[in-house]
Amino acid sequence: MLHALLLFLCFSTAESFAPSQTIKLPCCTTSPPKHHQACGGNWGLQSRNCSNSNTSLMSILPRRNFLQSSLLFGTVQIIRHPQAALAAEETTSISSLSDETKPFHSAAYTLKEYTNSIVASRDTNISPKEVYDTISSNYLQEAYDAAIKSNITPKALDVGAGAGVSTEVLYRLGYHEIDALDWSGEAWTRYVVEDPMGYCPEGVRFYELDDERYLDQWRGASSNNNGGGDKQLFDIIVFNFAVNEAKAQQFAKELLNKQHGRLLAPINTSNDYWLKQTYQVMDSDGKVLWSAVDVGAWSVQFQPDVTQDTCSGIWCAPFNGFQKKR
Repeated sequence: MLHALLLFLCFSTAESFAPSQTIKLPCCTTSPPKHHQACGGNWGLQSRNCSNSNTSLMSILPRRNFLQSSLLFGTVQIIRHPQAALAAEETTSISSLSDETKPFHSAAYTLKEYTNSIVASRDTNISPKEVYDTISSNYLQEAYDAAIKSNITPKALDVGAGAGVSTEVLYRLGYHEIDALDWSGEAWTRYVVEDPMGYCPEGVRFYELDDERYLDQWRGASSNNNGGGDKQLFDIIVFNFAVNEAKAQQFAKELLNKQHGRLLAPINTSNDYWLKQTYQVMDSDGKVLWSAVDVGAWSVQFQPDVTQDTCSGIWCAPFNGFQKKR
């Protein structure tokens, strides 16, 4: 009877046990986004301004404080919000840091699962966890180590950043200078900008651009850099959608650091065949250093490249609203 009473009280009065607190989190904001318009960066484009905003939200108790806290409130929170409860300790530690030391964080980071792809928005999936394990591979770590040894700040390009999960993986690898881009800013806005758990430091710049438009902007910036083009090169480039081999080679040869740069991309097994890819690591000459058809239990298959005329299905125009560069 006592257990039944506790259970009844737990579900009928839980909200009255939920204290409210105000937490200040810096949040990158911008005017209403437009498709293909850059939302950040250092090329004279529209930039995101980081300012503090007050967000009221229910307090989530860290697991180690569970037994010291209200039995009823803590139980309901874990039952109703398991992902939030598991991420509570990490979130608390991040929010307690100063703006100068606070790392990049996407609220979607804890949502990734092995062998499963999760819809982050109508335009973007959160890839299976095997993808992010591959991004953390030795090849990309070697590029970071080489940059440090050369006394340069490691710089990464995250193509098809989506909800920012791949961006956070790169940030945790040590790449604190990142250009992240995606033709749709919907998932980034949801998980990095608007979610109180998200945070975007100054070193991370997001561009609401497809890769072709970004490349045009990059070329313009490099040509106007008065011989300092090497400063615009990237130590690593990561593609988070399927591409043809020619595009991967183009980005590798043009944008990578010539000494140690590495590109990771899911390459179509046949040109314009979007149903199967091979994960490949390339150097700055477009030479393949490593490849894999399967990663763990996951057979490599990504969303198609929306810029290609052969792209078809729900992830492509006209279904997703993408407009190809003319």
